[in-house]
Amino acid sequence: MKKNNLIGLFALLLLVAVQIPFTYSATCSLVSPANYNTCLQILNTTLNDSDKDLLISNLDYQDKFFPNHQYIFNRNTNLIISTAPVGVSLQQGIFAKDVWNSLFTTMPSVLYNNSLYVPNKTQVLTGFNVRYVLPANYYSSGYPNTNGGDCQRTYTLTKNLSENRIFVNNIYQGSGKLVNVSINQDSVIKSVFSVNISYSIDHYSWQRYCSKYWKGMCTQWNYRCRYNRNEIQSDNIQTTDQINVKYYNNSFFANITTISSYSSNTNFKLNYSDSVRVNFQDSSYTYDKFSYTINYSKAPYYISTLKADYYGDEQIRNLFKQGNNLIVKNSNNCSIQAFDFFNLLNKSCFVEQKPVNFRIETDKLKYSLNETIKVYVYPQNISVNISYGNQSKIITGNTTFKTESLKNKIIAFNESSKAERVIYVQEQERFAIIYNLSIFGLINYVLLMVLKRCFGGLV
Repeated sequence: MKKNNLIGLFALLLLVAVQIPFTYSATCSLVSPANYNTCLQILNTTLNDSDKDLLISNLDYQDKFFPNHQYIFNRNTNLIISTAPVGVSLQQGIFAKDVWNSLFTTMPSVLYNNSLYVPNKTQVLTGFNVRYVLPANYYSSGYPNTNGGDCQRTYTLTKNLSENRIFVNNIYQGSGKLVNVSINQDSVIKSVFSVNISYSIDHYSWQRYCSKYWKGMCTQWNYRCRYNRNEIQSDNIQTTDQINVKYYNNSFFANITTISSYSSNTNFKLNYSDSVRVNFQDSSYTYDKFSYTINYSKAPYYISTLKADYYGDEQIRNLFKQGNNLIVKNSNNCSIQAFDFFNLLNKSCFVEQKPVNFRIETDKLKYSLNETIKVYVYPQNISVNISYGNQSKIITGNTTFKTESLKNKIIAFNESSKAERVIYVQEQERFAIIYNLSIFGLINYVLLMVLKRCFGGLV
């Protein structure tokens, strides 16, 4: 008894040992050779099955922050599927056996917050199959042998049709394994696989007849196989599967405009709705709204569907960001890439050299000679070349000048704009001379008028 138990235990262990590699092989067979050993190592960990599936499914997916729908399409359409996935029921008929149908996924699509989002145009991928058991004609070897009461039975195939049809909200879209569909609202996508097969069956039965007569009496009876009746047998099997999808109606946009440009610095305003990547000659800005992984379904084939999770992270390299503004030192080779679940935008930036409006102000308008002029340039972060009289300098914000004789204009300019400020410089000595000359001239004028009146035409 103990010997039998040991033999049974050994057989069980051997069975498990034999089956484990097949389980691993079936799972890791989907992984590229470069990641195959890593896959086996994951399977040998103590992680639960869902965590293992998550790790294995993303071994080959490299675009963590980009929805690579082409990768998903290639992976799914290259799978060879002939039998029903785990959990899919089989239907049986007379001639049609193991009939199944499974709606695998739509491509492109993105699983987000437990909802499957699809764009206006997508493709529905389904799997379906049927195994036919073709009846064989029966011929009896002789009386009294029969089969089901027949000495002969012949089958003639009269109909054999199978079709997988796809519907969106009960509106027919097409048939096949990969079907193009149009979506304009939240919808129910249904796959209907129909199998219709019919046979015309002729039944024959033993018929007794007299094979020998004597004096009008039958002295010997025999049996011959003769046509009896016709029967039609059919299988009309229909299997359905469906999924609910949400219409992705996102207001996608991304643009970048030049706000200002001065002293080789360019100020851009960036507007975007989703993930965006802006690249310059020596700098870049990246915002990743979502991270992407692969969700497996339909074991053991592991149909892939992109799964999105909110990420909301930005990366800034060699530039300054203030709100939605990017201040860049070198704006050459500017390009912008933006994308959401299904839309992609790639374009070059046009760096527009917009005039930077600025103004000059002083602490007052009237100055004495050699007095200090306090000069303010607004906006304060503007870099300008400013000059007064024989003095010139490049400043950002404020500066001072000493007043000069006969110089009443302060001029500033940058790469695109120019501003001026007029002041008054009062010179005391020059003013006194002018004043005295004016008085002297006035006295002479009055004296001349008096002489004219007194002496008449003599003057």
